Amino acid sequence: MPDAEAESEPDWRRGVEVREDPGLTGVLLARMPPPGAPRDVSVTELIAPRIAYWRAISPVLTSPERAERLERGKAWHRRIGLALATEGELEARVRRSGVVGRIDLLAQLPVEIKTSGAAVAREQLPTERPEQIEQLAVYAALAGRPRGRLLLVDGDPGADVHFALVDVEFPDLGTTWREVAQRVSAIRTAWRVRSPSGLPRCRWFDRGCEFRDADVCDCRGTEPEASGALQGGARVLAEPPEDSAAWGKRVRAAPPASGPLVARFRDLLYPRRAYFERTVAAEPMVPFRPDPSRPPDLYERLRSALESGPPGEVSLVPSRTDEPAELGLGFRGDPFLLRSLRGGDPPQIRSLLDQQPQYVLELGWRAVATGRAHGRLVLGWERAASPSEQLRVADVRFSVPTLFARTWRQRLRSLGNALASRSPQGLLPCPDWMFRTCPYAPGCACAAPDGRSQR
Repeated sequence: MPDAEAESEPDWRRGVEVREDPGLTGVLLARMPPPGAPRDVSVTELIAPRIAYWRAISPVLTSPERAERLERGKAWHRRIGLALATEGELEARVRRSGVVGRIDLLAQLPVEIKTSGAAVAREQLPTERPEQIEQLAVYAALAGRPRGRLLLVDGDPGADVHFALVDVEFPDLGTTWREVAQRVSAIRTAWRVRSPSGLPRCRWFDRGCEFRDADVCDCRGTEPEASGALQGGARVLAEPPEDSAAWGKRVRAAPPASGPLVARFRDLLYPRRAYFERTVAAEPMVPFRPDPSRPPDLYERLRSALESGPPGEVSLVPSRTDEPAELGLGFRGDPFLLRSLRGGDPPQIRSLLDQQPQYVLELGWRAVATGRAHGRLVLGWERAASPSEQLRVADVRFSVPTLFARTWRQRLRSLGNALASRSPQGLLPCPDWMFRTCPYAPGCACAAPDGRSQR
């Protein structure tokens, strides 16, 4: 029997215009690293090289308690960022010389938000919390700015919150950058030879390290300490009184996030899969991590091209809704989706609505959520005949955004009804390609003869 909910969905394709953007395609092609280039090292990996090594070589399951704690911290961290969104770019992506960073807030200076831990006197931060100063120093070097800011928040939303702003000056970013280059080389070498012996002692050795708890790491706590050069001669400055008062008021007023029905736009794109993810217990899986010693795949190279422009060109675009909770990335202020395709012939941009409608639908939802009427699809094909054909950018405009809003609300309502009734009937079946590897396939009925694909 056809799905009644799907049959009544509005035709969101009306008012969608898809055009190829050869100019941006050319810009991104010129930025793409060559196929054999080593993978970039993240700023957090630079700060904790041994944890970066074990996380890549021998990942472990995260305990439910730790996972819950991390999720609470992320949610509070996000509320703080949204409360300060008018100050600059949220989660600005920056790449330079093999290093990739995600700056919490890029305003006149890079801002790093820390939401846990007991209060520490500002003058003691370089010795008591060196990792925080080091991380901020690398962000300052990536952004080319000699000063950064720590936003320290101790407490949970809705309770008494201790708030502090700490500005830090870095007079010798050249020393910082030389130390960055040495750590990048050391981490890449460790991944290649499968040994962390050349990496400095882990600061978290006796502070609840998940890899030590799992008997995975071979750290002894006697390894040589890391050089302090990453701090670049950091000088902690006096508290900025005007900003501290204004920012503190906004952070303390940030409401706790309510539990959303859906966390991702993907849940609306594939609502039946979302239903089973919430109602059927799945076996915990160790997260898959590609071999870090191997060159990045096409998806990583495309992401590098997007993020290698000016600091803040790629950043989060604040949403006007908490449902879904997911915040989308924007390129030059407009939402975008990045997808890398493996098989088949690359679809023509003018045929995307027919060949890959799910991409346009999700992009339309993201545009509506952020109050935009325009977005971009960045598409790559691994089997392209030549490097110049590996990338295409589609410029997508939505002249009737209300159609996307109605489809969004309808699917949200259908998923809510299915969860309340404990029945997936009435939810769109998943596409055939998803069914083949779905852990819920034996009981989900998506591949029934009267089922139909969304592709």
